[in-house]
Amino acid sequence: MAEIRNAGIDEIAVSWWGQGSPEDQRLPLVLRAAKRWGLQVAAHLEPYPGRSVASTVADVAYLRSLGITTFYVYRALDLPVSDWAAAKPQLHAGGTLLFAQTAMAGAAAAAGFDGIYTYDIVTYGGDKFARLCREARHKHLLCAPSVGPGYNARRADGDPRVKRRRHGLTYDWMWRAAIAAHPDQVTITSFNEWHEGTQIEPAARAGRHGTCPYRYLGYDGAYGLTGSTASTAYLERTRYWSDVFRSTSPAQLKTRAG
Repeated sequence: MAEIRNAGIDEIAVSWWGQGSPEDQRLPLVLRAAKRWGLQVAAHLEPYPGRSVASTVADVAYLRSLGITTFYVYRALDLPVSDWAAAKPQLHAGGTLLFAQTAMAGAAAAAGFDGIYTYDIVTYGGDKFARLCREARHKHLLCAPSVGPGYNARRADGDPRVKRRRHGLTYDWMWRAAIAAHPDQVTITSFNEWHEGTQIEPAARAGRHGTCPYRYLGYDGAYGLTGSTASTAYLERTRYWSDVFRSTSPAQLKTRAG
């Protein structure tokens, strides 16, 4: 939490796989730790088996009782737009804010969402952000494009797609594109999703450990840094870009002025 706070991040979106899941059981600990560091906690609602709009209504009510009011619904439009629209009064009780993970602003608006985010930094590169936010504004939605340092999930699930970090150039390019799109907020994929290679938390090179056959790479070379200095390169860069965003974004300046 200290690393997240010091990187200029205001909110963490916790992956959540349904009531009773390991993520659900850990959530009270996360909430307490985040509160100590002045961080808001949102729920990233994952497509757990049997998820429906009706179950999401129950999930939102449950999580709201824990103090969570912002929800990012991953693959929201896998479920019928008409079902989302019918559930809008229940989902928005108590000042709830809902973001749909989609590039289809019209469908998200029809479904009753408050905003859109992209999450997938491979499919939704920075070149798409300006159009996404323009369409979101046209539909009176909040726009929260997702930036990330790179992507590599070959070991995790065999996904052949790779987005190389290029020693920080990828992260910088996505941040620039996001800020240029004049979003309401910027989301980051991710803090610690190691199995997809999108993490920005501190990392150092590690050799073989026990029976594990893999070697894990650090951030040597990122932003011209090496060794222990490079281990926090992406957090420090996040601090830089979050400061730029807050000082130049009309949406952020308006929020601060209010």
